[in-house]
Amino acid sequence: MLPEPRRKDSVLPWEKDFVLDKAEDNLPGVSIVIPIFNSGEFLEKTLRSLMCQDLTGVELILMDGGSTDDTADIVDKYRDIFSVIVMERDRGQSDAINKGYQRATKEILYWLNGDDIILPNALVAVRRAFRDNPGTHVVVGDAYMTEKDFTPIRHFQFSPEKVKFKYLLDYAAHHLIQPSVFFSREAWDAAGPCKEEMHYAMDADLFLGMASKYEFLHIPVDIGYSVYHEACKTRGKRGESITELALVQAAHGGFAEARATLDILVSMFNDLSNKAAAPGAPSALAETLAGQKLAALQAELDKNRTLLMDLDIEATS
Repeated sequence: MLPEPRRKDSVLPWEKDFVLDKAEDNLPGVSIVIPIFNSGEFLEKTLRSLMCQDLTGVELILMDGGSTDDTADIVDKYRDIFSVIVMERDRGQSDAINKGYQRATKEILYWLNGDDIILPNALVAVRRAFRDNPGTHVVVGDAYMTEKDFTPIRHFQFSPEKVKFKYLLDYAAHHLIQPSVFFSREAWDAAGPCKEEMHYAMDADLFLGMASKYEFLHIPVDIGYSVYHEACKTRGKRGESITELALVQAAHGGFAEARATLDILVSMFNDLSNKAAAPGAPSALAETLAGQKLAALQAELDKNRTLLMDLDIEATS
């Protein structure tokens, strides 16, 4: 017997007064990959959010990279909702997502990290959008970034213009929220798989690849929570994530946008350098701010001045 998701006294805000919206028989199916590793702190909340959906026509594929915490106990508690459970070592999140999609059988693909939330009835809204808009390959909804207790940090509301390739190319300023993006198998085959060498910006690389080939459909529906906590990769290693994003932007032709992203990194390094130089600051901190990656990336971008000029001409034409 699965835990009951509807609880009036629940501390999970999306469970209160929840009423299930049933899926029609003619909706496309969805394969959801859940890549996890030592996700015990958040995983049960993620799985309970999936139970606030009509899962008819939906397959849940859990990819655990060899967790050593209580993840296995949580998975066992919710075992009945999964179509596939794989518990084996992998080469990181991108590898887990790729392997999960190799097992997927449905028309629409999605991944939900083990610390994020999909809001009640979001799945049926997305499936209806695909059904009602034939030829659509990517659907983007709205989303929240929240603290670990689900206190909102920012509400991301998109529009048809805000999901176009040229707008998204400035990804540091105009990025999508991964838990609000669904795509077709065709779009995945065209832009995927996720690059295993990437650890922070593989979603940006994938979505920019899709945006360069397909027009995204925006629906004004809140899809999920991206939970921003201390263990987040992009929070704990901000410098590395910004550097990787700039490389992604440059790879997709956004050299000016990559330079703007680097400016964020320069400002961060300068700020930390000033703190390191303050009286009493440890000298080791200044040493870590040598910025070798930054210097190498800036040198690479400087080789592309002609491309930057071409991009400026195109933007003003």
